[in-house]
Amino acid sequence: MRWIAGVLGIGLLLAQVDPRADGLVRRSRKKLKAMEYMTVQFSYTLENRADTTQKRISRTGTLRYHQPKNRFAVDLGDIAVLSDGKTVWQFLKKENEVNVSTYDPKEGFSLERVFRIYDQDMKVRLDKTETYKGRTLHKVSLFPISDLPEYSRVEVWIDGQTELPQRMRISNRDGTVVEYELKNYNTQPIPDSVFVFDAKQHPGVQVIDLR
Repeated sequence: MRWIAGVLGIGLLLAQVDPRADGLVRRSRKKLKAMEYMTVQFSYTLENRADTTQKRISRTGTLRYHQPKNRFAVDLGDIAVLSDGKTVWQFLKKENEVNVSTYDPKEGFSLERVFRIYDQDMKVRLDKTETYKGRTLHKVSLFPISDLPEYSRVEVWIDGQTELPQRMRISNRDGTVVEYELKNYNTQPIPDSVFVFDAKQHPGVQVIDLR
């Protein structure tokens, strides 16, 4: 998985590099790239600020990731999403049903896509340092260099001690805003079996192959 890059300000300041933000982002990126395995707990919210009639969505879960082979496993409680980098299994636990599809990097799990955004070339600004839940966080705003991405701004709060991202907020051009909170990073190795759905472990499961 690739992570953050770039540093600039806003308006006329966009042409000026902020060395403080540049150094912080580079160190954070280096630490994330050094993680062969990663397990992290997260929560996220999704709201459409352009259409207030839509309900705000909130979920919590756990992400397990094997970086070299782009494998991930997400547990959202009632839903599990697994991928070995080639195939994706979406397991609906209550229905005892699994949908099988071919992995597409552009349509991967949302948090996994967030980490890829975090690594793209961006114009970056160090906004402020604040205390959140007893931790010192540095807030960085990232802006896409071109108008092609669907998002217009990404905000990242980087822990001052661990230099790992603790919060992320993505503002999309269509008015939707997604915010993540990340905690309890763990780098212990994860068995390969975690990233593959085994129908034998779920008697009577209905398999729907969409490939």
